[in-house]
Amino acid sequence: MKIPKRIIKNLPPVCQLTASVVDAWGGRTYLVGGLVRDLLLDAGALSEANRDWDIAVDLRSTGKGLLGLLKELQNRTGGRYVFHHQFLTGTLMLPELRVDIAHTREESYPQPAVLPEIRPAGIEADLRRRDFTVNALALVLSGPETGTVIDPTGGASDLKHRLIRIIHPLSFIDDPTRIFRAIRFAVRFGFEIESGTLHLMRQAIAAGYPALLTPERILYELRCICRERNALKMLEAVIREGVLAACFPKSSGPEFFGVPVRQVLNELAALVHSGAGEELLMIYLLSRLPVNERFPITREERAAREALMNRNVLLERLSRVRRRSSIYQLLRGVPVRALEILAVLSPGPVRSRLRLYLDELMHVQPQLQAADLIAAGVKPGPQMGRMLERLLVARLDRRVKSRDEELALVHRLQSCNV
Repeated sequence: MKIPKRIIKNLPPVCQLTASVVDAWGGRTYLVGGLVRDLLLDAGALSEANRDWDIAVDLRSTGKGLLGLLKELQNRTGGRYVFHHQFLTGTLMLPELRVDIAHTREESYPQPAVLPEIRPAGIEADLRRRDFTVNALALVLSGPETGTVIDPTGGASDLKHRLIRIIHPLSFIDDPTRIFRAIRFAVRFGFEIESGTLHLMRQAIAAGYPALLTPERILYELRCICRERNALKMLEAVIREGVLAACFPKSSGPEFFGVPVRQVLNELAALVHSGAGEELLMIYLLSRLPVNERFPITREERAAREALMNRNVLLERLSRVRRRSSIYQLLRGVPVRALEILAVLSPGPVRSRLRLYLDELMHVQPQLQAADLIAAGVKPGPQMGRMLERLLVARLDRRVKSRDEELALVHRLQSCNV
């Protein structure tokens, strides 16, 4: 199979530059993986701006190494590079794009779910180590075969028949993150998971192989799903297939970690339909998962998760307050991301108060500042803090609406020795 030369010419200049350097050294250069898949699905796919590019080079016969190539490209482009010797990979970062460059390699897994051991190899061995046939494609970028698609596993046929198929039977055991990716790719492209692949995927889940994954790898896959356009359908499949329950077998209670699956799916659907993005979806998931101190999440995510875990107490208190300043006092210490989630998932009256806080109350400030209070005779210190707090409450409850009214309140409070 050949790709037209006009498409090759439209690749970013760094692709042609890499091919030129490697060709001069006597090596081979390939565009690989998802980029070739997307090109075969849609010839216009490679014109998208600001995307990542994946290049594989075979330097075995050149006497050169990947680090030398990265240095050469850095000198010629003015970019900067990162080199990962253990994996024979590197990244060249340019202002307009990022290029991942790897030596063609084969891999073996000493035990399930661990990172693989890597050895240099040719392009066909490199493609056969990948996750799915549709990602095991390479486009030759140098030499007389430029434009040829290398397809040792039948990926082009599976693209035509809209199938996600693993390349070897131990694929999900070697790397259980491929379970997440099989679902993600199937939903993204509207493909089916091939029947044999689906059987092996479910076998791996039932055998508990996802439990061997580290929290870092589980969370990475969930973040990838949450930023997808069809995240809801992907998450529904991940939950219904029991993937997350298999990741945390010691914590999995009835249903979804003690919460009815239907409730979790309904809440995810409500968040997605409200326009919630990756960040809110991820925080919601964290609130339903058995997260511990080992989980690599941000301080903000952890705080928002804890607030959601305690939402019943918060919402019960919120249901009993009416005054605007009381709503503010109750909610101002709660992470905003947690409140945004609760504003979608909570019942009517409580939801209205959450939205009032998010849309208006949290932004209210007195017009008078500390310097104005000092000019009015308020002493710095605790008295100043109390006065500013009283001004804020009055603003929230609409008892003052202007700077002059705030100043008049200050004078009244001073006369009362507040």
